[in-house]
Amino acid sequence: MDKKECLEVIELLSVSWDKPMDQTTLTARAKAFYEYIGDLPAAAVAKVIKDMAVAGRQWAPRPGELRVEAIAMMQEDELPPSAPEAWSQLQTNRAALYNGTAGTDSHKELHEVLKITIRKLGSNRAQDLTTNGDRDMFTSLYEKEREAWILKNYGFDTKDAQ
Repeated sequence: MDKKECLEVIELLSVSWDKPMDQTTLTARAKAFYEYIGDLPAAAVAKVIKDMAVAGRQWAPRPGELRVEAIAMMQEDELPPSAPEAWSQLQTNRAALYNGTAGTDSHKELHEVLKITIRKLGSNRAQDLTTNGDRDMFTSLYEKEREAWILKNYGFDTKDAQ
């Protein structure tokens, strides 16, 4: 997108979350957002904004969130679950292993990031996590893995940073 299109996207964002802005503020926000979304098609970013607004998202997305969501939408990727969702999936997976339904049609495939986290914990150890302290430890590791995965898949080309 070009800078004019970015300004239009930020206007859509401000209207979608009822955040009135004067022209100076809009221009400043567009300049900052452009650093994150300038290499993406304006139509894709606008669609993500509209989808988030229609879905009832309470807060306006930050620029990095728009980038991740737009790229994921364009590539038809499934984003990794949030840490609480991943914990719930781990517990569901644990139950499926113990009651014999793992590998059946009713058993949901785990996201790659959750699989990486389980491998790092050790498969048997990961399946034994049940307490609040276990959840905190799992969440800490999972969030680091999720962040690394998102940066790898949706971040900026590292060559540009050098």
